Amino acid sequence: MEDLNRSHLNTASDNQPTVIQQTEQVNTKVQERFDAELHAFITVITESSWFNALIMFTIFLNALFIALETENKIKNMSPDLFLVMDELFLAIYTIEFLLKIYAEPVGYWKRSYNLFDFLVLALSLVKAVILKFYSGKPRGVGALGVLRASRTLRTLRTVSFIRGLQVLVTALLDTIRKSVLNIVMLLLLMMFLFGIMGYYFFGYKNDSDTENWGNLGSAMLTLFTYVTVDGWTDLQHILDEKNMSGSRIYTVIFIFLGHFIFTNVFIAVIIMNISEATENYKTEQKEEREAVIRHKKEFMTRRQHSEVKQMMEKQRSGHYTNFNEMVAEYQRTLRHNDYMFLTDHATNLLWIELYLKSLDHMDNTMFSLVFKGSTTSV
Repeated sequence: MEDLNRSHLNTASDNQPTVIQQTEQVNTKVQERFDAELHAFITVITESSWFNALIMFTIFLNALFIALETENKIKNMSPDLFLVMDELFLAIYTIEFLLKIYAEPVGYWKRSYNLFDFLVLALSLVKAVILKFYSGKPRGVGALGVLRASRTLRTLRTVSFIRGLQVLVTALLDTIRKSVLNIVMLLLLMMFLFGIMGYYFFGYKNDSDTENWGNLGSAMLTLFTYVTVDGWTDLQHILDEKNMSGSRIYTVIFIFLGHFIFTNVFIAVIIMNISEATENYKTEQKEEREAVIRHKKEFMTRRQHSEVKQMMEKQRSGHYTNFNEMVAEYQRTLRHNDYMFLTDHATNLLWIELYLKSLDHMDNTMFSLVFKGSTTSV
């Protein structure tokens, strides 16, 4: 049975790198730098949970100040406070960027969310530079209002720190790129055809509805109102007042196709892709947990084997007077926080055979005790 466990552990160790091997690989990479100690320290900081929590708190606090700045009464009470806090937030984001670039100068640019964070930071820095050089005449800079409004993008950085939001955003973008664009193109093609027909049906003549159907652009805008089913009854009422025959049939057909079919297909595609992405995310989490448990199991098994081996060597060399002393020494090496792993005992044929034999011995012992006890009493 011990041989089977060892073969199982050897197979797992061949497939997955051990914690010790991973540590050695990281140390080898770190030792290649001349500033290995500082780089390792900065890497630990950027990957720590408290650092991410600090950035998340900064993002929420920044969003709160952006919201309060829209209130003129609060802004007029302390205008300098908002300027100081905005510069403070910008300084924190800049320090975060510099630390992450120092920790991962190449890997930082391989993540799409890091690129988005850098874009938001760059826009904020450009705004700060423009305010510095054009502080006396801000109205002369047309892009200043756009750059100020871009500060709201900082709140979207929350996605970079929450894995669940990343899964949803990625699934939504993949859905738009793969499926939704085809649905939208088909919807636009149908709107183009119905727009041309609507122009000749309801906007071609002088006494027709030229405001809503007088050209292709206005007809497409009217059909978009039909797709959203928001205010379409007013448009139909105008057509009824002008006695446009067949307008109700035209409206019902397009609403049925554009709203009920295309809108539901659009929603169904998004739900299916998000559900698939969520299942993949759960599978990845499960695999990560299993990998962590596998690494812990291998590490603890190696440690226990080495301790047992050392004690057996001490026993052979005469360090222990008897077996009980060796067992007591081994008990002192055990830890209460060690994990205990059971490797499929119920499906192990050797274990089942030993278990059944143990039950047979127990039955024989009980029978012997009961039979001898009854014979003695007689």
